[in-house]
Formats: sequence, C-alpha cells, structure tokens
Amino acid sequence: MLRKFVFLALTAGCVFSVSPMTLEEAVRTTLSTNPDIAVSRRSAEAQGYLARQSKAGIYPSIEIGLAGGWEQSSNTTTRATGVESLDLSRTEKSIRLTQRLFDGYSTRELIKQQASLTEAALARQSNTEEAVSLRAVQVYLEMLRRSSVVSLTEENLGHHDTTLNKISERYESGLGTRVDVVQTEGRRAQSKSNVLLAMRGVANGRAEFFRVVGEQPTNLSLPDNVSGLPSTLNQALTIAKDNNPELQAAAAEYDAARSADKSARGSIYPRLDLELGVSRNDDTDGTIGANDDEMAMVRLTYNLYKGGAEKARRSEASARMMAAQESLRSAQRQLDEDVTLVWNELQDILLRLEYLEAHVASTEEVLQVYNEQLSLGKRTLLDLLDIQNELLRAKVALTAGQFSSRLARYRLLASTGQLLENLKVR
Repeated sequence: MLRKFVFLALTAGCVFSVSPMTLEEAVRTTLSTNPDIAVSRRSAEAQGYLARQSKAGIYPSIEIGLAGGWEQSSNTTTRATGVESLDLSRTEKSIRLTQRLFDGYSTRELIKQQASLTEAALARQSNTEEAVSLRAVQVYLEMLRRSSVVSLTEENLGHHDTTLNKISERYESGLGTRVDVVQTEGRRAQSKSNVLLAMRGVANGRAEFFRVVGEQPTNLSLPDNVSGLPSTLNQALTIAKDNNPELQAAAAEYDAARSADKSARGSIYPRLDLELGVSRNDDTDGTIGANDDEMAMVRLTYNLYKGGAEKARRSEASARMMAAQESLRSAQRQLDEDVTLVWNELQDILLRLEYLEAHVASTEEVLQVYNEQLSLGKRTLLDLLDIQNELLRAKVALTAGQFSSRLARYRLLASTGQLLENLKVR
C-alpha cells in the first residue's frame, strides 16, 4: 500500500498525454541522438577503415608512370656518332607490379592487430551505449522522483494553508493567540520554500534530461519493474565477465598488443618481393628511337643496421604488450569491484526500504491519532503541522529509496552488459 501511495504521488507530479514517452523510447532516442554515442560509433567506423588499410599489404601494388620533357645528353652514345651533345624530346611510359612474398609475418600480424583493435573499438562503442543509456535511465527516473517530491511538497503546503486559515479564524474570534498565527505563518513559509526548492529540482532535471536524451521530458510514465536480474552475486560476476563490453575491449586491446609485438619481430627477417615491369621509352640517354624493357625479378632486401631503431621498436612493442596485459587485469578487478558494489547497494536499499515504509506507516498512524486527539482538545493545530512535516520527510525518503532501488537494478544490468538487451532497444 505504501509503495502504491508513493507511486501515485509520483504520477501526480508528471504531465501525461495519450502516448507518453516510455523509458524504452527515451533510451532509443538517446541511442540515436546522443553525441557521445555518435562519437564512439564514428571512432569504431574509423578503426574499421584502418583494419581495411592493413590488408593492403597482402595484395600486389601496381604503379603506372608517364613522363615527357626535354633532355640534353653528352655521353659515349652521342660521341660515337660524332656529336658532343644531343637535345631530344624524351618520353617515358612504364607499369610495375610489386608483390610482397615474405616480410617476417609483419603484415599478417598487422592485420590481426587491426582486427583486434576493431573488436576493441566496437566493444568501446557498446560500453559507451550502455553507459549513456544508463545515464538516460537515471535522468528519466530522477525526473519522476523530483516530480513526485513537488507533488508531496505541494500537498504539504496545502495542509499548511488550511491550518493557517483555521488558526487565523480562531485568533480573529478570540480563541487563539497572535503567537500561534506567527508560528504557523513561519512554518507555512518554510513549506513554500520546500515547494520552490522541489520545483527548481524539476527544472534542473529537465536540463539534465535534455542533455542526455535530446528531448524535453514532457510525457513520462513509470516503467515496469525490472526483471531478468542475476539471483546471486556470483551469478552476476560470471555474467559480467562474459558480457561486460569494457572488459571485452581490454581483452581485445591485449590481443592487439600481442599481434603488434609479433609484427615488430618481423624486422629481424629479410624481405622478399616479386617485381614485374614493362617500360616503353623514346629518345632517352642520347639514343634516338625506342628504348623498351621488360623485367621479372625476385628482390631480397635485408636491413643490417638502422641506428638501433628496429631493436628499440621491438622493445617498445613488448613493453606495450605487457602494459596491455596489466590493463586487462586491472579491468577485471575493476569489474569485480563495480558489480560487487552495485550488488551490495541494491541489497542495502531493499533492506532499508522496509524501515522507510515502516517509518511512513507509523507516522501516518501518529497523524491519525493526533487528529483524534485534536477533536478532544488534547492536541493543537501546530502539533498537527509538526507531524505533517514529519510525514513529508518520511514520504520523500521513501520515494528516494524506491527510485534508488530501481536505479540500482538498472546499474546492475549495465555492469553485466545486459541493460540494452533487457530494455529490448538493441
């Protein structure tokens, strides 16, 4: 009954229409309009193009060359014809194909590295979508909570107005004192301040909502209870290790670092290329007429020394691989901590809700007794205001607890990588 009361108070503070914006619709809108998500998608897209670039190394390279201009030659060819120097209009046409045959597996490992980095980028994108969607859930629920607080404070202000009118009437009829009127006016002013503070909270919540979702929160509805939660902490940890996108990104980045380390080791091997070429030149090197060539060669190159750069590059790649391994271990520990903390928070909130509900129930019972005693002259209207204020604080605390428990459930889903799947928006 108490939960129903608080949720009814909540709905009274929100504006509804024929087709309200559900939580799922708010998250869908967030996924399609939030700039942070757009950035992560473009980053993943760019990484995909990098992966495509890396595959170019397994294909042949074909180059066409065209050239034309003036040439002056003085060489054995010109002198053999009795001419010291010869001016010619030189032209060149060529086509060359180069196919990498072996490079110490550097290209193969580079392709693997970029593929792993693409997996990491996609996982980072999923992580951003989960995180921003959780933020959308948070601002959605927060708008509902703040609206319910406005409703509760306005109701409390109404009690103060009614009480102030009664006390003023008693004073004017000579049955009350001026002190009672002044005290009630002061408490009514405090109640009005609470309303204004709650309304400012709603205004701030609207700004936060628009920042995340991209639309104004004009037609919100209370979402259904969250289902599909892990039943135990160990189950939550297991699901998180299999599905959490941040952990998946760290694992993919470690795989990429391993491939980069193997690719760097390719510099200790020779490089072998197949070269095929055809050239059609005219009036070159002092010879009038055609100068045509065709070639088919296998070229081996081996770097003997480059100032220690290759050795340093291999050491760098090895160090980055070890750093990525430690980052993966850190991500695993961080995930265990996050899931455990959210689980503990949820259990704590569920336990405290029982006491918050008991507080509201006992305060309402006291209010009922005070009303009975008021009719018997054992309580004053000021006593009634005191217990009304206590009831307001109890209801506000219960409302906060209820929404905190809802948010904790969504946070648990997000930490296990199941938020979007649970909301059925992916």
